[in-house]
Parts: sequence; C-alpha cells; structure tokens
Amino acid sequence: MDVGALLTQIDALAPFALAEDWDNVGLLVGRRDREVTRVLVALDLRAAVLDEAVATGAQVVLVHHPPIYPALSAVSDARTAGRLVLRAAEERIAVIAAHTNLDSATGGLNDLMALDLGMTATAPLVPLASDPSVGLGRVGEVAPTTLGRLSAQAVAAFSPRQANLAMAGDPDMPVRRVAICTGSGGSLIQAARDAGADAYVTGDLRYHDFDAAEGMGLVNLPHAAVEAHALRQWAPRLADALADHGVEVAPSSVDTDPWFAAC
Repeated sequence: MDVGALLTQIDALAPFALAEDWDNVGLLVGRRDREVTRVLVALDLRAAVLDEAVATGAQVVLVHHPPIYPALSAVSDARTAGRLVLRAAEERIAVIAAHTNLDSATGGLNDLMALDLGMTATAPLVPLASDPSVGLGRVGEVAPTTLGRLSAQAVAAFSPRQANLAMAGDPDMPVRRVAICTGSGGSLIQAARDAGADAYVTGDLRYHDFDAAEGMGLVNLPHAAVEAHALRQWAPRLADALADHGVEVAPSSVDTDPWFAAC
C-alpha cells in the first residue's frame, strides 16, 4: 500500500470532506507514492513523536492536530513548526491530519467520547446540512445522574492523572440529557442549550461561558486528555481497515499534552 491508498482508507472512515472550512486535513507532508507498512497515530506532531516514528519504522504519522495550521510562512529551522515539518520531510515520514473530519464522522472521536460517558440515542450536536447523521459534537441521554457524578465519571474516563478539570453549576442538579464535544467546544454552548442538554462536557471553556450556559451545567475537561484517549480507542478501527493490506497501526506512546498539575 502507498500513501495515496492509505488516504483512501482513512477517507472511508473519516471523510476529509467533513472537515470544517477553516481546518487543514489530508496529506500535509510527503509523497503519495511512498510505500507504507506502519502508521503511527498521534495527537500532535512533536519531536518525540518523530523520534518514535523513526525508532519503530513508521513511514506515516497520522495526527489529529494539523501541524500546518492555518499556514506556515516558511519551512525552515527558525521556528518549531517549521523544524518539525522540515524534519518529517527529511526523514521521509509522511504526515496526514485527520482533525474535524474525525471528530464529525460516524464512529469518530465524538462517538467514542459519548460511549465512555454511557450516552445513548446520540445525534450530532451540530449536524451537517447535507448529512444530518454526522457533524460536530454529540447530544444524547444518560441514566439519571447529577452534575457532580457526571463530572466524576468524566474524570475517571478521560483525565484520572490530571487536575485541570472544572465544573460550573450545582453539583446536585439532575442530569438526564448531555451534550459533548471533543477538544475545544466553547463555541457550541448555544447549540447544547438549543438541544435541551442539562449539562455540556467539553474542553477549553472560559470564565464567561458560565453566563452563556444560562443554568446548563458545564464540565470542562483537559483538551488533550479527551482526544488522546479517544484516538487510542479509534486506532484499532484503522488497524482493522488496513490489516489485509499488510499495514500495522500503533497509537503513539508519547504524551504531547503541555499542561499538567502544578502540585
């Protein structure tokens, strides 16, 4: 299998056409005719991830966060992003990004997050006009719980080693309908309210998002922890799709999250 054929397989699982207009997905570094026998799946392109790709013989790094976003003015050793892209090219390691397309796709990161929270009857929080079965975020039902118990469940599932989790709202408030979004989902608070969610679980929430929530409970999770967890769960799906082509898939062992508990 070459990189071009690999792109076709990834597109079948997470169609690149689902990516948001502002996103940068697909083949970002490398040649389509490069032969592939091993793919490393990582949240970010970092020097340690490239070290791991070289050490394990991976010809492709599939990242969630595109390293060229929105653009690079130069590919040189002057800045970190340029150095990473330059090194990938020099090492002949192709870099493919699957970002908002993987978030929106059926069986993608939002669906996997919903499963970990025990959600049922889920639907996209912001469905695509052309295909309402896919889209950003998810909303669905959970067994009757409270905001405090939902927060504890989210911590146990996604960030048991991290302290940068916050909850806004009455811990005892009843929760039955939950909205979620992997990564940074503050812009979808109104969509969560419109969907009738009792609570919204996402990352990178800000101080005044509590006011915008208008009484809806908020659970603010570490951005990277949720996505890295979901990526590890999704990697076997890619592995199954590529097994007959003799291509191995492995999730990266590198923790690229720059945030950690201060004490």
